[in-house]
Amino acid sequence: MDFSSKLLQNAVNEMSQLPGIGKRTALRLVLHLIRESPDKTTYLTEALFKMRSELKFCRSCHNISDVEGVSLSSAEAVIILVMLSSVKSVLIHIGIVK
Repeated sequence: MDFSSKLLQNAVNEMSQLPGIGKRTALRLVLHLIRESPDKTTYLTEALFKMRSELKFCRSCHNISDVEGVSLSSAEAVIILVMLSSVKSVLIHIGIVK
């Protein structure tokens, strides 16, 4: 593809590096961003930069989070508590734990 602008060409080339994004789709996305207000492209740029610089990867489970270490959802935490209390009840019942 030939472009009338090096800036446009660079933006399309960078966008087309994303998985599943070819040159034509990249061009459509870049043209969409050009037509948007500068605020919207600034918000997108800031969100991508913040995501890239602040996301953490758990070394044990490879979860992606905003904080270091494993972050459980409330549903996962409840399931774990129920499982642990059930195990403790069984251990108390069979006399292993008092």
